[in-house]
Amino acid sequence: MTSLANGVFDILREGNTGKPNILVLTEHVNATYFISFDRPLGAMHGRGELNFAVASQARVDDFGLQAWDIIRSRFRPDLVVFTRFGLPSGVAFMRLARNKCVPVVYHIDDDLLDLPDSLGADIMQRNGSLQVKEARRELLSNADLVYASTAALAERMRTRFPHRDIFHGIYASYPGDVDAASGNAARVIGYMGSRGHAQDLELVVPALCRLMTRMPELRFETFGTIAMPQALAPFGPRVTSHPVSKSYGAFLEQLSRLSWAVGLAPLVDEPFNRCKAPTKFIEYTAAGIPVVASDVVVYRDVVSESGGGVLVGDDWETAIDGMLESPGKSVEMVKAARNYCRSRFAPELLEAQLRTAMARVGVRCP
Repeated sequence: MTSLANGVFDILREGNTGKPNILVLTEHVNATYFISFDRPLGAMHGRGELNFAVASQARVDDFGLQAWDIIRSRFRPDLVVFTRFGLPSGVAFMRLARNKCVPVVYHIDDDLLDLPDSLGADIMQRNGSLQVKEARRELLSNADLVYASTAALAERMRTRFPHRDIFHGIYASYPGDVDAASGNAARVIGYMGSRGHAQDLELVVPALCRLMTRMPELRFETFGTIAMPQALAPFGPRVTSHPVSKSYGAFLEQLSRLSWAVGLAPLVDEPFNRCKAPTKFIEYTAAGIPVVASDVVVYRDVVSESGGGVLVGDDWETAIDGMLESPGKSVEMVKAARNYCRSRFAPELLEAQLRTAMARVGVRCP
């Protein structure tokens, strides 16, 4: 990695002379960026296929219109990819790029124009404001390509932007088996997620209360910014929250070390959630954690096709109890899920997907 130019870039990887320069402007340099871009672009850069640079929207906003001049003098992008970018500075940046005939792709992994109140006040304040939504709408309306994370989200974008080129594929590739622990803890149930998933977790809370009441040795843990449900507070030290690491690789290792006997993937069946990808299933599987998931469109196919988990309608208690009482079956489920993810979500598929997206706007990699 070379030195960063005047503080604009968060990441700058060059050195492949004569290859395309891909500029990624991201809401935050966080999991969405690392899942969708850093791993595939890093692999492609390592093979000499391209160069790439990354700047968060906070950095772009700090530099204003100067950001384009600084970036172009240092990196000269052949393609600009916005991912979840939601500030007016992005609209100005897009116009400057288009004036130089640089194609623009907008990557979207949620229906960011129609956020439900269930995500919570903090997320709604940051992502639901009129200014943010209008900036995203303008970027989506004028991008050369809208790159959606799922087929359902792509279809929703087509109804809103019928004259745009809409492309979709997988969201997360399988990161490989992450075995940072020697085995699964026999009596620990866990949920991994962010603060916007409180209503999803509430689907399971009554079952957790009943299970923990009749199983004194049972524990429950959360991992991430999700708050511990108040209904579980009476269980005292038997409930624990773990903060999440900002590094995606460290996040997966930490998830594996938790060694949960069951990883929960509840999801409220609503229009916003139906556009999501089965990322929890992939990440739990990588970490060696057997999955109990809501029987909704997001998880139904991957769990049914892989045989690597249990789908739940309403009876979470029976499903979780069955997993706890059948550790041998859980081990086999993890093996089946890992075999499935290695092929269905292979990293090479995400790389090929990026090549296709770039080719659709006239940028070609070997």
